Amino acid sequence: MNDTSVALQKVNLRRLHPYLDNILIVGIIIGKQRPRKFLDKKSSVEVYRGVWNFTLRDSPQDYINITYWGPSEVIFQANEKFRTGDVVEIINPKINVRILNDTSEQFRPMVTSPYNLTLNEKSSIVHHAGMSVDYLPLLKFPTKPIAGFLPLRDIHNSGASIKDFIDVLAVVRGLGQVRTITSKTNEIMLVRTVEVFDHTCPSLKIDIWDPDIINRSEKWTPRFTALFFTDLIVLWSNFQRQFIAKVSNRTIVTENPEGKEVQLLLDYAKDAPIETFEIVDQFLTTLPDPSTIRDIMSVKQIQDKINASLQEVRSGSKQFTALLFAFVSNLDLDGLSQTLMITCGKCKMPIKGSLCENSECSTVYENEVIDPEFKFDIKITLSDHTGTLTNCRFRGEVVEQALSCTARDFSNMSDDEKSMLKWKYLMERCAVHIAVIFVGNQYPVVSVVNIRLADPVEVGRSLPVY
Repeated sequence: MNDTSVALQKVNLRRLHPYLDNILIVGIIIGKQRPRKFLDKKSSVEVYRGVWNFTLRDSPQDYINITYWGPSEVIFQANEKFRTGDVVEIINPKINVRILNDTSEQFRPMVTSPYNLTLNEKSSIVHHAGMSVDYLPLLKFPTKPIAGFLPLRDIHNSGASIKDFIDVLAVVRGLGQVRTITSKTNEIMLVRTVEVFDHTCPSLKIDIWDPDIINRSEKWTPRFTALFFTDLIVLWSNFQRQFIAKVSNRTIVTENPEGKEVQLLLDYAKDAPIETFEIVDQFLTTLPDPSTIRDIMSVKQIQDKINASLQEVRSGSKQFTALLFAFVSNLDLDGLSQTLMITCGKCKMPIKGSLCENSECSTVYENEVIDPEFKFDIKITLSDHTGTLTNCRFRGEVVEQALSCTARDFSNMSDDEKSMLKWKYLMERCAVHIAVIFVGNQYPVVSVVNIRLADPVEVGRSLPVY
């Protein structure tokens, strides 16, 4: 602990130099790493010591890395006590000149200070007793230029050639559950996968292993939280068959940072298609007239092309269309399967009852009454002599044209009436125009873009052998 009998000199990070001692620095923690425990080899008895690294900022321009050494219980207690966003006082640290090519620098966040600080038994860290409000805006300032971010599309397309750390600016799309993992050294660790998107790509999954960032993620909101990640690691996931990113020891996460690029991204995110059905619907609007789709395939040929695309590392344009002559082997219009999607007439978010539950929708806080919208959303199964395509997507106006009724009219039909519509196509040979659409490098969506009863002569002349 410091000698309190000597008056402390308060300094800011910009005025640091190695000859200062007995100083006090006030700043806000903008990032921290997990503490580590190790056996003290200098002790004649079994004693464990600990080390904890965190990053402190006291102005938009000035931030520094700090290393705290001490008995393991002291270090781990300090890690639990102080979190990102806490305004703290650093008392009597040792000031060291940074050695830029030193190995330790490769595993620490990038900072602007030419120094780093060391805390030990003669130093201390405490919560700031004064006004903290002036320091809180510093959490909005990124630690690296935002303009240097890598678009998500480039990560998926060129991930194999990325050997260095990358920076990412994106908006939260979804938050996975926090999972508990046992490491090879029997250490219990937490991990959470956060899915993000930007203008160029609907999805990138980022694995977060840092407990502090996992704790902060509880407040992140899909569509409304923009994140700037510095120094992520890119790697290929055999399980997910796509490139993902992982937080490193160098990573600093800035939530809704200041910057023109951020505001443009958040404006886009408000209405961007992020659900799978939204992305598919948007893609389908770019397709030509279904009658121009003349590439005839069998079910097996479609499945083979899908499997070949899934094996490709690159995630370029894998989408394709085909004309399939097949039987409709399952079309459950009058059973328990979903047939309609009901959305709010204002914000277009799916609703289960008659009222919208989206807290951002004006119908909620203005008590505005707007009729919900109805849209067909059906799963259909297609079969031919080579195999079966299950859970094909059959939605929207395509269904209305095929069944010659609107979704709202269908919602008011009796089961007998729905059954009559079903048998118009069920077990009949049809000419089906489909689009196979890959979303986020996952298993693709097979979407029906047109369907009609097939002419037997046309089938006999065109049906593929295999």
